[in-house]
Amino acid sequence: MTVKALQIRYQTARSLPAPYAYFYTFSAKWLANKGVQVDIAMTYPGREDIDDDELIAEGYTRDDDFNWSGQFPQAWAQTLSALAAQTRLNPVRDDTLGEDDDFWELTIDQISGPSRFGRPAEKGKGSTSDWQYLTQELIQAIYEAQGRERPFELAFRDIRQQDQFDLTLTASFVERSVQVATTHNQRKQTKTLPWSELQRIMGIVYSYDYEADDTLTKAPRQDGQWLNLGTEEWYDVQPMRELGNLFKKL
Repeated sequence: MTVKALQIRYQTARSLPAPYAYFYTFSAKWLANKGVQVDIAMTYPGREDIDDDELIAEGYTRDDDFNWSGQFPQAWAQTLSALAAQTRLNPVRDDTLGEDDDFWELTIDQISGPSRFGRPAEKGKGSTSDWQYLTQELIQAIYEAQGRERPFELAFRDIRQQDQFDLTLTASFVERSVQVATTHNQRKQTKTLPWSELQRIMGIVYSYDYEADDTLTKAPRQDGQWLNLGTEEWYDVQPMRELGNLFKKL
């Protein structure tokens, strides 16, 4: 199946209250240059009854609604096409949704053959959970393209007496690319990892709770293993052996 256009209408479950609830309409159109034109309109309903102080305390504002249009590269065109091809769509029936069920409505236009319309199946390839994960990456890519957020970056430093190992990982959600740069005793290397590796890496990194009491605010010079997650804090991760093994093998 070759896709020429895609539209997603999504809304969080009725049980999720403001300010967390949101809905969006996302559309993608495949371009002759192999990229994809992306348009999104996202709205956070029900915030008019919430005090500004409460919104700020939750990390939100009263003006988080946004619209964005732009082009994404071939990597996104391929990823969206592949997931659409795997997706089995069922009829959309609002009356069967429970309080805790998200609303999904996909329209997939094909180059040949009729358009497909419906709700992704709950299990199997192209399920609602697969679309949920991919659209979270997509929204992160849009934030990056807007300049609201930078590409994801982490740094790891391992110092043992006179031996020092440094690693920097940079992941661009727009490009769907993962770059790793290492320096060991002044020898520098760079490599590109498959995008699928990022989910595995982040799953391990964020499986730990990092204590603010064990941080440095400058790049460490003393022996130990240290992790920086894109802020000024460097966390002492020497007791977390899985992390050291992970970064040494990248």
